[in-house]
Amino acid sequence: MNLMPFAYNVDQSPQFSWWDHSNISNSIQTAYQIVVSKRLHQLINQEFVFDSGWVDSSKNTGVVVPGIEKDLKAGELYYWQVRVKDNFGNESGFSQPDKFICTDPHESTPKKGIWAKATPKKDNELPKLGNVVFIRSPKFNINMNNVDTAIVTAFSRGNEPLFIQGFDLFVNGTNVGVGSAHQQAHYLGSDKTGIYYNKYDVTENLTSGENVISALATAESDRKAFWAKLEVYLNDGSKKQILLTNDDWKVLDGSTAFGDYGVKIRSIYFGMISENVDMRYYPQNWSEVDFNDDTWDQAWINPEPAISNDEVLIPYRSQNTHRFETNEPSKKIIKLGEQDYLIDLGKEIIGSLKVNLNSPIDQRVTVLMGEQLQDDGHVRHELAAGPDYVENWTFVKGSNEFTTLQVKNFRYIELVGFQGDLHENDINGWAIEQPFESQESKFDSDNDLLNREYEMSKYTIKATNQDVYVDSQARERRPYEGDLLVNGNTSFVVSSNYSLNRHSMDYLIDNPTWPEDYKLYSIEMAWQDYLYTGNDEFMKSRYKDLTYKLNRGKNEESFDGASESFTGSLKNTKGVDNFDEKVGLVTNDGLIDWPIPERDGFVEGEYNAPFNAIFYGAYLSMSKIAEATRHTADAEHYRSRAARIKKEMIDRLYNPETGRFYDSLNADLSVNKHTAHHSTAYALCYGVYDDQAMADKMSKFVANDGKFVGSIYFIYFMLKGLIDSGHADDAVRLLTNPDDRKDQKTFAAILNTLKATIAPEAWSNHYKPNMTMSHPWGATPGLTIVQGIMGINPTKPGFETFNVKIRSGNVQHVNVETPSSKGIIKAALSANGEKQIVTVDVPMNSKATVILPENSESVEVTSGKGRTDAMSEDSVHIVLGSGKYRISYKAES
Repeated sequence: MNLMPFAYNVDQSPQFSWWDHSNISNSIQTAYQIVVSKRLHQLINQEFVFDSGWVDSSKNTGVVVPGIEKDLKAGELYYWQVRVKDNFGNESGFSQPDKFICTDPHESTPKKGIWAKATPKKDNELPKLGNVVFIRSPKFNINMNNVDTAIVTAFSRGNEPLFIQGFDLFVNGTNVGVGSAHQQAHYLGSDKTGIYYNKYDVTENLTSGENVISALATAESDRKAFWAKLEVYLNDGSKKQILLTNDDWKVLDGSTAFGDYGVKIRSIYFGMISENVDMRYYPQNWSEVDFNDDTWDQAWINPEPAISNDEVLIPYRSQNTHRFETNEPSKKIIKLGEQDYLIDLGKEIIGSLKVNLNSPIDQRVTVLMGEQLQDDGHVRHELAAGPDYVENWTFVKGSNEFTTLQVKNFRYIELVGFQGDLHENDINGWAIEQPFESQESKFDSDNDLLNREYEMSKYTIKATNQDVYVDSQARERRPYEGDLLVNGNTSFVVSSNYSLNRHSMDYLIDNPTWPEDYKLYSIEMAWQDYLYTGNDEFMKSRYKDLTYKLNRGKNEESFDGASESFTGSLKNTKGVDNFDEKVGLVTNDGLIDWPIPERDGFVEGEYNAPFNAIFYGAYLSMSKIAEATRHTADAEHYRSRAARIKKEMIDRLYNPETGRFYDSLNADLSVNKHTAHHSTAYALCYGVYDDQAMADKMSKFVANDGKFVGSIYFIYFMLKGLIDSGHADDAVRLLTNPDDRKDQKTFAAILNTLKATIAPEAWSNHYKPNMTMSHPWGATPGLTIVQGIMGINPTKPGFETFNVKIRSGNVQHVNVETPSSKGIIKAALSANGEKQIVTVDVPMNSKATVILPENSESVEVTSGKGRTDAMSEDSVHIVLGSGKYRISYKAES
């Protein structure tokens, strides 16, 4: 519901989605029935508060059920199930039940949070508070036999400058989640800042008898506050509040335990405390029920409201982030010296550490963390991106069990000065991630490099999905539309968690970034979101804001390109239309590429080819959005604008002799005749060409004889343009280049020499000395493999129809599984001599068009029942309903 398995942001008009399954070919849902109950036992007993009855519909994504709103109450918990009928007269059983909670307006009432007790220096002055605090609720007894569901609602304040989590939440010693999500300035275009609370289902963590809720919280501003409550939804249909943060809770200032004496780990964007853990003062097992907190202080209640007048408290709209203990098979410990140990986690993580080791003596060790190793094999603790991960830990003789809290990006940990034996599980990664269903997607081929690129891209999404898409937690921790473009599309092809993309898009609508072209990607991704989810809520609710993205921005900010730092505030504004009617092009310019030396010498003018190509694509996407949302006049206007830009770009900037676009026009319409690779690549990507012959000429230049040009971010446009224009062979050649020498622009070098496990920000430190090794905009291979090489793309919203167009170049065997809003799609190609075999699994309620090469002969389509009469638009377009199919054909060389 609302794109989540457990949604607590539900208004009285929820949107339901489900997957249908059938073993019968060409199955289509013809009707559905949705039932809702307040409690699980009522659902089982068919005691419904709402029953839609059978509704004739084939829709299974973004379903809004008429009449349900009058039966749902604010703040109440509900369970729902669905069953369906198909076109063969079959009726399914009910699905597994899912929960949801309707938003309660009372959640926004004034609240005051707690922190460690302190004494003010002066009357009427807030006390100086520590930056870390251990928090424990009073122990409470509960009879779980009477409880259907238990929910903790929580948020914290004071950590906003770090743009990420302020607390780890525990129930009876088990971590149940991380909070709070990024606040959202200019929420829904208003002057208010949205402060997100999270709800955690802790039913399985509570026991009949004694329980405790705990939190390890951090905050660095004067607004330090943690707020939480525990509510139980009882089997009798009532709701009861069990706990609320107040001065009955116990707290321990963590300054001594974490050695927080003012030392900060910094980038130019943020500072976080250096966690110099001192086990002489760290309360081991502090979150367990039987821990004795008698010596702890009563909680201090911050007298200042946790939510100010210019803020609004709202439910988070994606899945909660959780802690995951990592233990990769490739993890290893290397002894570098007598008292010097290197731990290689096997893969980079974003998070912190979980420690449980036995020390033979009291001792102090230096702890270094980093994304890379130095040439001498020691950890590069001063990250290229800026932060210096150096800490000192003090161990006590015997058991040392603790977790750290601050968010870091690292793969390697070095313990310097440690006396004793270090075992493999003494120190593990303590990663922060959203839940990720790894089994939903996979890819394999007979090219090992391509397989590894896919796995890196998939792991990039898994490891970097926290509360909102950001460029990298190592440096800025800030969302960008350009990152959204790659991150979102890669996420689409490896995960059915669509809610984080939706939430990130909404965040960026209100908080656009400085590159003018980036704002246009909000439009492109809004359309992609609709195609993948079949849910039009975002397009409808944000339609007007999306139209403003086509105007020149007026953000109140400045940017220093040399230091990559920003000042000022960001706000989505209506802006000014920068389309020049006389010329037929837009003025201004965008990012082109980053860093600046990666722009292939691009010469900027008044009317710039890359920017206009992106605008052409944005106008086309906006015309589709306008059509889908019934803004018919707008749709025609945007189509007209797109056509004019395309015509003028070709007439004024294209050189038919070379197959290249010039970079730009000056204000006097003179041409800057430099032909940066980017100018033609962006035009090819967005389809600025008249016919295939023109596309072929452009592609020859863009393919660059099998060598990448520009940054690892820019290759998204380069590869997409080649594939969409019919030159997938060139894209495959680029991806499978085996040259892994240092500083080569190849994925072989990234994997073998740079040893990246999450996509990096640049090809190597040579191209961007301050790069991060955890930057999703480099995850293009994953989306290129699925959307490009395998050619799996929705052609109607919600995968009602989709294409499969496999173009694998010199790779002879490819096999992919990818999620869709209709279910898992499977496709494979195997070359057996001159015969090609394509197998496709089409999920129920969907139709696939398998597009064969133009030179295909002797085409035969079979299903589980033998030869089938597939619908064909022509000799190479095979239209298939749901089911499993095998297509054999001969392809002339």
